[in-house]
Amino acid sequence: MSTTRAARSKALETGADAVEPEDLVVADTQSLRAIAELAERRGEVDAALVEAIRSARRADRSWSEIGAMLGVSKQAAQRKYSKLAV
Repeated sequence: MSTTRAARSKALETGADAVEPEDLVVADTQSLRAIAELAERRGEVDAALVEAIRSARRADRSWSEIGAMLGVSKQAAQRKYSKLAV
């Protein structure tokens, strides 16, 4: 969990501790949990993608090829990843 999400989570827990039991209502939080889990996985996937692009560049793959795999133009791939893929 990122520092920001961890801080928000802690703030929610602190607020929850102040709630009186008789004021509680049942709430379905599955959709919120799914968002948090997907956000966490997105960070992991983004890091893996950057590493794969670094590997492709070390293997002399072109930005055109990388862009094609990403579904974007060569220029878009290069603009987004060239500084990260060193």
